[in-house]
Amino acid sequence: MAAAIHTPSVEATVTVRVSQAATGDLVAGARAQIERIDGLRVEEIEIAGLRPGLNDTTVEAVATLAVGEEAGPEADPDAAEEFVVDRVRERLADGFGVDPERVERVDPPD
Repeated sequence: MAAAIHTPSVEATVTVRVSQAATGDLVAGARAQIERIDGLRVEEIEIAGLRPGLNDTTVEAVATLAVGEEAGPEADPDAAEEFVVDRVRERLADGFGVDPERVERVDPPD
């Protein structure tokens, strides 16, 4: 019997700097900036606000991110959830032009 593979999802409120020279619209620019971070893929993104600047636009967005890595300690589901949230928060904070404000786990569908 094959085991089901579950990719953890995390919802994050982030501030993203999108270059004026970026191709596409602000949603595409914010998505591309976040997806430059290893191990993260944007499933959904919604723009919540923006501030135009000289060289870039600061976009406030709420994104649902798929996490492409291990879920953490398997023996304790609560510890695994915290592990995923902490790793995403760290990766977002280390990403260029991305500042996480809120990161939390999305409940998997039943």
